[in-house]
Amino acid sequence: MASVPERRPQSFTEFVQTVESIHAGRSEPLWFRGSGKSSHPLIPGLYRHKKKKTPAEWAKLEAEMMARFKQRSIPFSDRSFSDDWETLFFMQHYRVPTRLLDWSENPFVAFYFAVTTAKFKVRRDGISQYENDAAVWLLDPVIWNRHALSHQSFDGDVLTTKSDELKPYQPTPTFSGMLNHPVALYGAHNSPRIVAQRGVFTIFGRNVVPMETSYDEDNFPPDCLIKIVLEKNLLPAMRKSVLAYGITESVVYPDLDGLAAEMRRVFGFEV
Repeated sequence: MASVPERRPQSFTEFVQTVESIHAGRSEPLWFRGSGKSSHPLIPGLYRHKKKKTPAEWAKLEAEMMARFKQRSIPFSDRSFSDDWETLFFMQHYRVPTRLLDWSENPFVAFYFAVTTAKFKVRRDGISQYENDAAVWLLDPVIWNRHALSHQSFDGDVLTTKSDELKPYQPTPTFSGMLNHPVALYGAHNSPRIVAQRGVFTIFGRNVVPMETSYDEDNFPPDCLIKIVLEKNLLPAMRKSVLAYGITESVVYPDLDGLAAEMRRVFGFEV
């Protein structure tokens, strides 16, 4: 059993160097997920329900939420859903809890989310004081999938909704035939935000165990999951750096909401 390895860069520049050093010698892509709180586990929204705690309850909850979303979203969108996968990705886009966990193929987008979602208070002297360390998680999706599906002698890479290996994970009335480990997949690029953020996903099965716990307990290959901790005292400078490099609100959110958020910050209205 091995704990998830950690790195602790001291600046945005060191973060870039850390990612480059991890990339070195790898032929496969890496995925990234930013978290404003480093202790936040890698668990999707559906499994964070305060009362529903069993696969049967999650299955029933997922089916009810999908049915409700299809019914109630009609006045707000002209989109018709070709299958349950498309419904699931569209729900995730609008932050409805699902079994999906968002990742990005772009390390700078993940870094942006980590440093901009971290909670802070502004002191009397104008300095931002952050409450917790933030983190950027790195995932090797190919190595992860090959281990997660090793019982099938899987030697492929990232899954798609058409992959046979993903069939046990598709939304069903029960989770009885669903596998345990989460797997990495490409989703539908059904919004400008997903495209801008280079969005990709992991989808969870029957097991509520966080990915970092699975890594520890289920002998996943070394370094297929890595945690880069961004220490809270360094976050003000790191946030300033990533914004200065052009990874801003209107880039990550290419719509009027993103533009408005960027204008609030640039013109001094950010709280």
